[in-house]
Order: sequence, then C-alpha cells, then structure tokens
Amino acid sequence: MSETASLEQLAALVNFSADAIVLVDADGVIRWANRATPEVLGYQPDDLIGLRVRDLVEPEDREAWGALVRRLFDHPETPAMGSFRCRHRDGSVCWTEGVARNLLQEPRVGAIVVHYRDVTARKETEAALAATEARYGHLFALAADIIFEADAEGYFRFVNPQTLRVFGYDIDEVIGRRFTEFVRADYRPGILKHYYQQTTQGVANSYVEFPAITKDGREVWLGQNAWIVFDAAGQYTGMQAVARDITERRRAEQALRAAEEKYRALVEQSLVGVYILQNERLVYLNPKAADILGYTQRELLDLPSAFTLLHEQDRSLVVDQLTRLGTSGASSVQLTVRGQRKDGTTVQVEAYCTVSEFGNQPAILATVIDISDRVKLEDQLRQAQKMEAVGRLAGGIAHDFNNLLTAIRGNAELMSHRVKKDPAMAAEVDEILHAADRAASLTRQLLAFSRKQVLQPIALDINEIVAAVSRMARRLIGAGVQLHLELAPSVCQILADPAQVEQVLLNLIVNARDAMPNGGLIQVNTANVKLKEGDADLSQTGLAPGAYVLLVVSDNGIGMDQATQARIFEPFFTTKETGRGTGLGLATVYGIVRQTGGAIAVTSERERGASFRVYLPAVTGDAQ
Repeated sequence: MSETASLEQLAALVNFSADAIVLVDADGVIRWANRATPEVLGYQPDDLIGLRVRDLVEPEDREAWGALVRRLFDHPETPAMGSFRCRHRDGSVCWTEGVARNLLQEPRVGAIVVHYRDVTARKETEAALAATEARYGHLFALAADIIFEADAEGYFRFVNPQTLRVFGYDIDEVIGRRFTEFVRADYRPGILKHYYQQTTQGVANSYVEFPAITKDGREVWLGQNAWIVFDAAGQYTGMQAVARDITERRRAEQALRAAEEKYRALVEQSLVGVYILQNERLVYLNPKAADILGYTQRELLDLPSAFTLLHEQDRSLVVDQLTRLGTSGASSVQLTVRGQRKDGTTVQVEAYCTVSEFGNQPAILATVIDISDRVKLEDQLRQAQKMEAVGRLAGGIAHDFNNLLTAIRGNAELMSHRVKKDPAMAAEVDEILHAADRAASLTRQLLAFSRKQVLQPIALDINEIVAAVSRMARRLIGAGVQLHLELAPSVCQILADPAQVEQVLLNLIVNARDAMPNGGLIQVNTANVKLKEGDADLSQTGLAPGAYVLLVVSDNGIGMDQATQARIFEPFFTTKETGRGTGLGLATVYGIVRQTGGAIAVTSERERGASFRVYLPAVTGDAQ
C-alpha cells in the first residue's frame, strides 16, 4: 500500500471516530474537525474551522484551558487531559472531557490534536451526588458498613467514608470508576453475571459474597446486599448497595472447613471402621467400615436396618445395649459381637459405641475393630498350649509305660525260653509278647506326638518318599479309592527322618481313605513355597517366614465341622466307631511334623472333603 493510500485510510478512520477530534494550530485556531463534532457542540465541521478553541470554552474555564495549552508547549511529548464547560451552538452549556497532544512538529500532522466527548450527564450526576452527600452524608459518615450507589453502567456515584476506609482510596480515586474494578479479577465475570440477571429479571434485592482488592493490595471479603433502582419511566438507572466486611467470618469458616476436611480425611483413611447410626439405619460409614463387612458403602447406606448385619444370636444383645445407651443416661458402651459379611462368612468385631449427633439429630457413633484374626490367634494359642500340655502328659506316661513294657517284655522273653517244651504255656507267653509289642507301638506313637523320639534326620527328596509310600498305600486303600499324585519337579530337599516322613504320609492317606467309606479320590501334591508376612497359613501355623516344601493330602470325603477340626490332633480323639481306631494317627503326624521343624494345617467343610497341608523347612546345599 502506498503512503498516500495509508494516509487516506488513516484520515477516514479519524473522520469516522465516535469521539470528536479537531486539529488546532499554534495560535489555538481550529483547522480541521471530524464528523463527530456536531454530537458534542452542535457545530458542523466546516463551521468550526477558523474558530478559536478558547472562544468555545466558558469564561470560568478559560484559565484552565490556557494552563492545559501551556503544559502542551512545555512538555510536547506528554498528552494533557482536562474537563471544560463549553458553549453549545444552541446556547446551552455542556461539559466536555478531552485529551490533547502536541503534534506541531510532526510533518504529516503539524497541529495540536484534541479528542473530546460530551460528559454533561456524568457531570450532572456528580453534581447531584455532591448535593446528595451534602444532604445525607452525615447519615452514612459513621456507618460501619460500606454504602455506595452506582449508575446503570456500574460507575460509582456515591460512596460513604467506610468505603474509603476499607479500600484505602480518596474520594476522587473512587468516584467515576466501576465498582467491579475493585472485585478480584477471577470473580468479576461471576459478579457481572449476577447483577445482569438481577436487573434483567427484575429482582429487587440480592445478596452475594466476593473478594475485593484494596489500594495496598490486601484482599477483603464482602457480603453485599444490592437494590436495583428504576426511574419514573421504569428504566434501570443504577443500584444501591450495602456491603459488610466478612473477612474474619470467611477466615473462620475456612479454618472450620479445613479442620473438617482434615478430620474427615483422618476418618476416611482410618484403619478403624466408623459407623453412624440413626433409627436403625446407617447414615455414614468410612471405607474401612465397608471393607470389614465386604460391602460397598452405598450398599450399606441403602439397607433399611443395620441390625441385619449382625449375627442373629447377637442382634437382641446389641439392640438392648443401644436402646439403653440412649435412655439410661450412659454415654458409651463396648461390645464384642459377630457380624455377617456379604459373602456369608462371620466376622468378629469389637465396637465402642457413644451417643452423638449427625445432621443436628441424635445418633450413635460406633468405632469398630475387626478382631477376627486376634480371636483366631488366641484360639490357636490356646490350642497350642493345650496340645503342649497333652504332649507333656502323653510323653511322661509313654516314657514310664515304656519302662514297664521293657520289664514285661524282658521277663516274657525269659519265660518263652523256659516253656518251649510246653506248647500251651508257650502260646500264652507269645500272647504276652504280642500284647507288649502292641503296647510298645502305642507308646512310640505317644512319644512321636510328644516329640520325644530320637530322630535320625538326613537330606531327603520328598518326591521319592511319596513315590515309595504310594506303592504300598495303593494296596491299603482298596479298589474303591483312587490315589493321584501331582509332584512338583525339582522340589527342594528337607532334613528329616525318612521313616517318620513315611509314617506321616501313610497316616494321612489312611485317614483320607477312612473319610471316604463309599470310595473317592485322594490327591497328593508337593511344591516349593515361600511363606511371607500376611499369608494365612503363616499366622495359622506359627511358622517363621521362609522357604518350605509343601506336602498336601486331600480327599473328597465326608469332611469335618469346626468343632472336629479343633480336636483332630489330640491323642485318642477319634470320630470312628469304637474299636476302629486308637485316635493316635493324626496326633502322631502332628508330633513328627513339629519335631521336624514344620507345621500342619487343615481346611475342611462337612460333605466337602478335607485338605491337610504339611510344611517342612527346605534346606540348601550347605545345610545338606
């Protein structure tokens, strides 16, 4: 584009500007005016050319105009601004506000450029505001709240002293500015939308809270009531507002919310279950509370009664205790009860219940700990202590009985030599020896249970033991029972007495056979395992974490209930008919496994078979 074309385009833009623009020479004579000048002073552009600006300014303001011109010549690089009363062509006086720039030395301009606009309405408003202040200022001077009035475009027309005190401005720094300029930037769109909706929907009064910024950059929160104002013709003319400094209240609320969020986070992340109960229904629970019962939080909140989660034998106790808690004056109660998990299993819990409130209504707050593992460990400890006591007793009896048997058998052998010539007497002595052998076998089993046998441990491959025993076991279990082996390759060696391990395996296979009177399947598995903290069998057996060889003997027979499982390793305990077992088979297994440094665990349900898991410590090459 050529320079001439650019200048023409610029001239067109200036000519069509919404502001009045005139070019003035060094003597103050107007040399050019744009098309907007009639809107301000009523003169057509051609009528203004040749007139002096000073002559258009009212006499009272000519000195101010002269001062503005002097500033332009003293500091030509700085624009000068001012407000002046001017005489309109129709004889009326109007207020103008303008900006002048000295471009006399600019070759393409060579004039003083003056932009100005009609601000008569605003000046009249300011004058009216000043009059209002004079009349009503004393009513607002001592007010503790911010009070202001704004015009239809949001410009301040009046503010009380408290407004200036809060924001730190002088009166002339506030009047004529939009009140939204003082609103924090990120809140401005929302505030503008709020008041736009209020005015367009004709809502007389509204309340809103927002942060405002003071002159020194501080943030204050205001709670503002605003009334919209209409003139006699029903046109919206502005708003009147009363605002209160609510900074301290907001800080207190924020601190309260922070504390609530902190304690809620503590409750939500707690390892203790927290329940709040109102009229039998759960109204709050944390994630751990849902986890204890195996439900989702929503599933529990939707239950019509929380008492259905209790074991049926414990419901009446809990209902009675909680009813008394609310009526007897007691503030808390501690309960140990059983709950029903979603999967049908039972969980043992310890609950501490207190009278509380939720949503301003009475409630019961319960903190609950799952003590199922603790109860199980206590049961295991009691069982171990019982087995230890029984073992000591059985070992002592077996030791003394063995001494007696030694004497009986010794004397019987001497007698057998003396009565060889008397067949009848020899037969009776043989019966004595046979009975002594059977009694000795029992004492050996008792000694095995009590872990008082002398073992001869060597490094063994348990797969070889299983293979050898299985050949003999197949003859023992009969045709109706199948024996299936599933042995892990490269299984670790164990340090054990081979004869004792054979006895363990044989006893378990025979026990499985007896549990399947109508035939079935016996499964024998071996594997290398590593027990670590948290494994169920680690806590059940009391073993230390580490590497073990696992021997599993399972059947699909009649199974056992919990009461039977609690006693199966006791000496002389049996579920078989009288005369069909001594009750020492599993007791012997228990004793041998424990003496070898391992442990045995069982899983069983009625009519769903049983699985015995024997853990024996794995040994390294160095140990071998």
